[in-house]
Amino acid sequence: MLKDYGRCFACGKANPRGLALPIKETPEGVVMDYAVPEDFAGWQGIVHGGIVATILDELLAWACNRADRSMMTAEMTVRFRRPVRTGRPIRGVGRITEDKGRLILAEARLLDESGQLLAEATGKLMRASDRNDQ
Repeated sequence: MLKDYGRCFACGKANPRGLALPIKETPEGVVMDYAVPEDFAGWQGIVHGGIVATILDELLAWACNRADRSMMTAEMTVRFRRPVRTGRPIRGVGRITEDKGRLILAEARLLDESGQLLAEATGKLMRASDRNDQ
């Protein structure tokens, strides 16, 4: 099983260089309200695309993990719709769309304050193995 030790780059509260995403469980999946700091910009005032993808990936994983499944992303498709601005509030949502046992399909979205879609992802997540590979 995967072990959370608080240092995840995306959600870990014990990682001083990470995002510390405040993801919360909901009856439908997960939600997050956040403003990405300027430190994670690509272009001035715009969040780096890799960080946007990281946030979406974390929402996918949390949507699965809230259902008591230790999952890892096997495949993810990201669509960037509009720039995500640094320092501005965004809302992230994630949910499971299909449970196929060992494989879970999920989706995540990032929205601005007015509810406009900024980026979205679909993902296939695989159940974590019992093996403890080094």
